[in-house]
Amino acid sequence: MKLKDILFAIVIYIIFPFSSIFMKYASSTEDMFWKIFLFGCSIGVLGIFSILWQMLLKKVDLTKAYLFKSTTIIWNVIYGILLFKESVSLTMIIGMTITTIGIMITIVGGKKAEEK
Repeated sequence: MKLKDILFAIVIYIIFPFSSIFMKYASSTEDMFWKIFLFGCSIGVLGIFSILWQMLLKKVDLTKAYLFKSTTIIWNVIYGILLFKESVSLTMIIGMTITTIGIMITIVGGKKAEEK
């Protein structure tokens, strides 16, 4: 994978969790207008994600693109801390580290296999 494709995949999965964020905010409000508005924002994010996902699939194989879905866990934890003041356990940090290492190994291993 080219660096710009890797960065594009990361950006896509930075955007994707906002669908869940809008839904969490919608569930915490009593005002029906805001519930519907935030639900619409959630659907909008999913629509944008779908378009960007199709653009990514034109450039890279599905198996390589799908690797980045696991980064959603990392972004959800970061957003949970920043937006909802959620706490992080040592187990979560270990899991995020293993996920990141796995993605890096797969990408580097894929590059070496392509070079042969």
